[in-house]
Amino acid sequence: MTSDDALHAHGARLYAGFLSKRGEKDSWPGDMQLAQRIRAQVPNVELIARNQRSFLIRAVRTLVGQYGLRQVLDVGSGLSHEPNVHQVAQEISPDCRVAYVDRDAVISANLAASLHHDDRVAHVTADVRDPDSILGSPEVRRIINFEEPVALLLASVFLFVQDDADPAGIIKRLVAALPSGSYVAFSQGTYDYDDDRRPVYNLTRMYGEGGVIVTPRSKATIAGFLDGAGLEVLEPGIVATNRWRPDDTETGLEADSCIHAALAYKPL
Repeated sequence: MTSDDALHAHGARLYAGFLSKRGEKDSWPGDMQLAQRIRAQVPNVELIARNQRSFLIRAVRTLVGQYGLRQVLDVGSGLSHEPNVHQVAQEISPDCRVAYVDRDAVISANLAASLHHDDRVAHVTADVRDPDSILGSPEVRRIINFEEPVALLLASVFLFVQDDADPAGIIKRLVAALPSGSYVAFSQGTYDYDDDRRPVYNLTRMYGEGGVIVTPRSKATIAGFLDGAGLEVLEPGIVATNRWRPDDTETGLEADSCIHAALAYKPL
């Protein structure tokens, strides 16, 4: 990482910082400055991040424990945060294989370095905006057998894909490579749940000030993405992350999520 990189905010580092103890991972100057401003204007930002992460963990447990999948492709994986996806999956079934994909080579290298070597896990540098670079990666192909059902994780990665990159087409291409019986766990920031605090509106504006461009999307748009890729959305549908199959009866406010979540199935 260059000194210039440290002066600019980074979406994955900000997210990791909001998940962690305050200041633990947002220690780059650009991240620290923006994180402080965000916390001042969006006091529930850490809860929003935790709700997103909790959705991802519940989805992995569902896919591995309930639906019996044994291979996971995590696109836009971001920085390491325990429990990591492979730890959750392998706790349920030790034979699970996980391929982590992130467009940032530094993140991929840090993730690989921070985790013990495991032949069941791969770390790949590739951009979701170039889906063929993911699908054709030798390391992805080493871990993922595309002849068997795959759990594809697209957790908030499309928040950072602008409309001119054709997100619908990207999702369709990724899903086309999956065999029938596969699943897609999807989440995406939205304005749909904003209340009078306007958390996502403020986050979008402040991320932009830090040079991080994000594109929140409506439930209807996300439904179009998934339907257009030939997927069937499972119960409870497209809902706030803290309303997606919660572990307890207290789910909190939708504005403490501000992110749509869904699990979808590629039919036989």
